[in-house]
Amino acid sequence: MPHGLGGGRVPAIARRRFVAERAGTSTTALDDARRQLLASAAGGPYLSRSAPRGAKRSVKHAVLRLPGETGEAFAPTPSWTLDLVWAGRRRPVGRVSPDAWRLYAACVDRACREGRPQAFDSTAGRLGAVLRASAATGRRRLAELEGAGLVEVTERPGGWLSIRVVLDVDEAAGVAETYVREGRRRVQPRQDPSHMAALTPGKNRQEPLAVSGPPQESPIKETPVEEAPAVPAVGEQTRRYARARATAEVGKPKTPRKGRPTPKRPQRRVPRAASELYRTLPVELIRHIPEHGSRRVLSAIAAELEHRSPAELADRIARNWEHWRYRISAREPVHDPVAVAIRLARRGIDCPDVRCEDGHQLDLDATCKACDQRQPDTRARAWRSALTCELKIDETSEPSPDCVDVPTVEAMKPNVDVARYSALARALLNARTDAERDEIFVQRGLARLA
Repeated sequence: MPHGLGGGRVPAIARRRFVAERAGTSTTALDDARRQLLASAAGGPYLSRSAPRGAKRSVKHAVLRLPGETGEAFAPTPSWTLDLVWAGRRRPVGRVSPDAWRLYAACVDRACREGRPQAFDSTAGRLGAVLRASAATGRRRLAELEGAGLVEVTERPGGWLSIRVVLDVDEAAGVAETYVREGRRRVQPRQDPSHMAALTPGKNRQEPLAVSGPPQESPIKETPVEEAPAVPAVGEQTRRYARARATAEVGKPKTPRKGRPTPKRPQRRVPRAASELYRTLPVELIRHIPEHGSRRVLSAIAAELEHRSPAELADRIARNWEHWRYRISAREPVHDPVAVAIRLARRGIDCPDVRCEDGHQLDLDATCKACDQRQPDTRARAWRSALTCELKIDETSEPSPDCVDVPTVEAMKPNVDVARYSALARALLNARTDAERDEIFVQRGLARLA
């Protein structure tokens, strides 16, 4: 917890996963423990929570029942030791990690059980069990505490450690200086004179050197001259080492070691064309898209670029934006701008042909055959709605005698002039009275359906 401007300490901000990793448990166990602390007890809950305004998922927790206030048992850990905690990388000399500080708090609790601090005996395995880790981890965390002067350790035979906690800041500075200069204290095993082996005189006296004859009789041993090894080619030694490492890695298991996190899967890189198309989205929409929503939009654009060129996708975005531009100009609320941006990039028709664009096949420059086979009467229904507009049609009524024959929906063919009927529909929408609509039908040589 960092220092505040007016004194005291300000609350620290951390994610659930970070707190769970530091506590040596899972996020599910952390949530269960938090529910128990938030539940009502005999003396009241231990925690209270509140959601700050403007935050979606952040929650503030406040401790209500501190051990010092309730009179319950607690470890009297000095407050000045919090200044020595370093949670980031490249820890300076004299600072300790959060896990090492947790081990220090456990040592203070163990040493102060009798009232005043006393030295106690332990092993590296037991210290690692306190952190729910291995003995090597406990040994490293204890070395951090020794370097900061928070504990004074004396190593004894058999792997036992005599640990004395330091509660005074001035004494901690002296202990740290002594540890840097002399290292850890070690007690040699006790040796009694009765345990020492007696020295007995040698039974057979031997000459220090073997008896040899005169130089003329001693044979001269000739050592064959060894040829110098051939100099390897440039880079051959490096490739040889690389092949040896690759061969050694083949037989090793791929499962991660206990206590180490599983390596994260590499994230998929967004192509450059998707980023450029994202910048071409309307400004009115981009300004409301949050950072986590922009990644979803980029993924949707990258998925569409697998079947469309950047120019074709840009045309689709511009065409789909016409509908939402009128809605935003009319000040209609847009509750999810991320969904609107994804809708601008995706196709409007669910067609099995990936090159189909609103019923038009881009590669053949013709009508999509898959859309015609799946929905043969979709275009006919659109033409009929354009002809009738807002007029109610009764299928069972008989036409009047003075009506002119009008082609039915079944008689319509795909090559009907759509522009002609679209203009008729716009004219009927602009008409205000029935008389004006009848005049429009007479001018075009059509009969109004009863």
